[in-house]
Amino acid sequence: MNRLFFSNVTARLQSRIQLSATIPGKCASHPYKSTGTERRRQFNSSTTLKQDPPSAPPLLLYQTASPDVYVSSAAIDHAHESINPKQSLFTETKLPDSFQKSLFRYISPTEFNFELPDEPIPEVAFLGRSNVGKSSLLNSLTTKHLAKTSKTPGRTQQVNYFGLYPTKTTKEQSIDKAIGYIIDLPGYGYAKAPDDAVARWQENTQDFLEQRISLGNLQRIYLLIDSRRGLGSIDTSILGWLDEAGCDYTIVMTKADSVGKAKVVKVANEVCMRYHAQRLGKVDHGVDTDGHQGPFVHVTSCKKNRGIVDLMWAIDADFHSGHHVLKQLRIDRQDVRNGRWGKHD
Repeated sequence: MNRLFFSNVTARLQSRIQLSATIPGKCASHPYKSTGTERRRQFNSSTTLKQDPPSAPPLLLYQTASPDVYVSSAAIDHAHESINPKQSLFTETKLPDSFQKSLFRYISPTEFNFELPDEPIPEVAFLGRSNVGKSSLLNSLTTKHLAKTSKTPGRTQQVNYFGLYPTKTTKEQSIDKAIGYIIDLPGYGYAKAPDDAVARWQENTQDFLEQRISLGNLQRIYLLIDSRRGLGSIDTSILGWLDEAGCDYTIVMTKADSVGKAKVVKVANEVCMRYHAQRLGKVDHGVDTDGHQGPFVHVTSCKKNRGIVDLMWAIDADFHSGHHVLKQLRIDRQDVRNGRWGKHD
């Protein structure tokens, strides 16, 4: 028994001597002669080696034919027919005809008699956190300086309508001749206004969206995300509200010139992961998540004129499909109270 005990001790000593020979600064003939600093260094190095590197989330997106549009892999992999996104999605490089042969015009509240439009004309709305670059993006889309830009966040505090009209349409004829409306919504998260005004402003924005959704005019909301920051908690709260309201929406990343491609892909993948969870929740598990997020992620930069044409094509598709939806929509529009707009008592 003593022989077994000493053989075990000898084996342990030999293993420690071999280990000490591989550690710089330790003498092999005196395996236990080391300073406290060396022992701490040995401990830290051994614990560092044992830590597994953080695993990156899986890439759940594909790039389309455009380098500035990504699509969720869940939309492609679970499609009814085979789709090659790099060959069939966002292949156009020229402006759509609706943008080439038309022009945008700002519509003041007085032209609508301070009432929201009730004509069956499709609408898309742009929403985002204050200072996300919404006004600059709208100016790029309309090819005019229609939206007021400011270095001070929270300047836009009322709903603004921009109508897309055929070039030869006169101002007097234009109210019911619009191809579609782009709506500039007040930003959320910050406003240089008193607290009561901010609360009323946010409540009125939600009331406005609910009214336009119930009428069937609002086809989609383009929610803007700063590429430098990604999805924040307030952004996800807004997305959750849009899901509950039953409003289709698409994520648009702004200011992409301020970050590298790795950051762009990271943020776009986070967005696609959210769509992936909604989509597979319905397909694989039968869970009705009521998700209304679109599968595409648009990457834009107004300074570099990046992703603007792709976004025009997306809006053109919304206007085109919206006309068919509104023609087929059988709803007593008088049952929805027409809201007051731009005039405060």
